[in-house]
Amino acid sequence: MKKLKISFVIIIAILGAYLIYKHFDNLEDDLPQTNKFASEYTLLDESNIFVYKNIDEIINILTNNTGVVFFCTKDSNWCQYYAYYLNETLKEYGIKEINYLDIKKDRQLNTSKYQKIVNLLSNNLYTDDLNNKNIFMPDLTFVKDGVIVAHNNDTSLIASEGTPEEYWNQENINNFKNILKEYVIMLNEKEI
Repeated sequence: MKKLKISFVIIIAILGAYLIYKHFDNLEDDLPQTNKFASEYTLLDESNIFVYKNIDEIINILTNNTGVVFFCTKDSNWCQYYAYYLNETLKEYGIKEINYLDIKKDRQLNTSKYQKIVNLLSNNLYTDDLNNKNIFMPDLTFVKDGVIVAHNNDTSLIASEGTPEEYWNQENINNFKNILKEYVIMLNEKEI
C-alpha cells in the first residue's frame, strides 16, 4: 500500500510539472498577435499591424484573395528593420494588416508547400547558387484577387554590403515609402 501511495504521489508530481510547463509554454501563444510580433520584432511596438498566418493561409491569400504578404524571420536584423519601416508606412497609407509568415523552416526543409509558394512567386524571385528559385528575406508581396500586383525583395541580397542601420538612411526610407505608396495604389486602385 505504501508503494502505491508513493507511485501515486510521483505520478501527480509529474502530471503537475507537465501542466505547469504547458501553461508557461503556451503563455506566448495566448498573447495578442501584435504583442507577440512586437516581442519578436523588437523595433516595433504593440500597435503594429502584423498578423501571423500559417503556410496554408498564405497560399490561399496568394491564390485567391487580396492582401499584403510578408515573409521574413525574426533572427535577421534586415528583417527587423524592414518590418519596422513596412509597418510604419503601410499604417500611414491605411493598410489594416500585413500577413506574416516566418518561412525560414519551410525553406530549409524545402517542403512541398514552400515549393508551391516559390512557384507562385517564381517570376519575382532570385535564384540561389544552384540556379534554384528561392525566397530570400525580407520578401514582400501585394496580391489582389489572387493576382500578384507588386513584389519587393530589394534588400534581401544586400546583407553583405553593410548593416541595416547603414542602409536605412533617410533617402532609402523615402524611396521605400514611395515604392510602397505605388503598391498600395495598385492594391486599392485609387490614389492615397
